[in-house]
Amino acid sequence: MQIHISLYTDKSKESVKQSISTLLNAQNTEREARDAFSYHFQDTRSFAFQRYYNETVANREGFLSTPDFFRRFKQQYALQGIDGAYLDRLESEKETILYLIDNDELAKIYFKYFAEAPLQHGDKIVKKNLGSFFSKLIHTFLPNKYCALDNPIKKYFGLGIESFFIAFIIVSKSYCEWTKENIVLMQKIRMEINSNNTGKLYSAKMTDLKLLDLIFWYQANAVM
Repeated sequence: MQIHISLYTDKSKESVKQSISTLLNAQNTEREARDAFSYHFQDTRSFAFQRYYNETVANREGFLSTPDFFRRFKQQYALQGIDGAYLDRLESEKETILYLIDNDELAKIYFKYFAEAPLQHGDKIVKKNLGSFFSKLIHTFLPNKYCALDNPIKKYFGLGIESFFIAFIIVSKSYCEWTKENIVLMQKIRMEINSNNTGKLYSAKMTDLKLLDLIFWYQANAVM
């Protein structure tokens, strides 16, 4: 059974890597990176988010000491339909969540907190999958290993009908492998953000995976 799953995810991963290479090749990479970074550091809303991202990524102390971390996280990432009681639960279990992240127990975090989150809707409690919330939280603390996947990027890579957890793993692995296999192109991408007068101030805290996320978010959202 495991062999079949591995073959399936490997095939999907290669498809995503091919999509990355189609956009980011020897001729296009610098232009595509430049356009994306120009957008993210000039657009008012995106730039405000990049400042927030810079404050929070890999900031364990801030996570644990900020009493309303998840309320601000929800707001900054524009996560919809999430009530205060659910956020309070996450706040009360921050140490447990961080412990599980540190031990790479992603499936346990996902199924315990995000796969069927009980949320207040009117006078009823409904269960909702919060895969996007999950991916962004994991990326916050493991930014070199996992991406902050959202639905537009998920669809861009042809994974629209895929479960969010599986798509998150596939895209994260694709990003990691592509960056290692395309060191020269990643250097060009890094040079582009460091050539941006504003972007260069934030570059140090942006991993290769984050830079790819900025580029493909722009492709999946801003230009459509």
